[in-house]
Amino acid sequence: QGDLADPNYFDFISFAQYATISREIVNPPAVFEEQQPVEVEDGEPQQFVNVVVRRDPSLTNNILSQKHSELVGNSILDKLNEKFGDTASCIPKIEPGSRPDAAKVLEAIKQVTNLFLVSGFALEGSAAILKEGQSEKDAAGTQFCISVTSPSTLWSGQALKSKKPSVTNDFMLKTIRALLSRAGYAVVDSSVNY
Repeated sequence: QGDLADPNYFDFISFAQYATISREIVNPPAVFEEQQPVEVEDGEPQQFVNVVVRRDPSLTNNILSQKHSELVGNSILDKLNEKFGDTASCIPKIEPGSRPDAAKVLEAIKQVTNLFLVSGFALEGSAAILKEGQSEKDAAGTQFCISVTSPSTLWSGQALKSKKPSVTNDFMLKTIRALLSRAGYAVVDSSVNY
């Protein structure tokens, strides 16, 4: 086992995972067998049990990539809120579906960026409004730009992008999409450049 806190190992393992996910998500079976770990005593070899998995029929193949991104983004956002929620570093609270103004959204995006930085995801980062939306009441139509220097997925992101995968390891984007979705917004367009 490697150390996921090591950015080089994280980059490598992230590439391996996302290359596999991207390959297997194209036309996966709806029913399959999976090996799941069972609890063993410390020092004992890991054991597994075969389990038949049936995919929810509403999860059709054409939405699996989107659903994967949503689940990953929500999981990371939940973990950040769990870890930093009761601290001075918490992500500013946004009521679900409240559609706050662009300044409030930017404040939250900046803090998500900061939390990725303090977690060792990148050396530097920033978030800014690229283009204002039409309304002062909410952030609809606002374009944001999030930049990071030397993300821990730099090599893997570049390598995956060259393969034109159906899913990528853009963890920060997935997390910010989850934040915006909870706030009542839909991200219309996004891109990641390495």
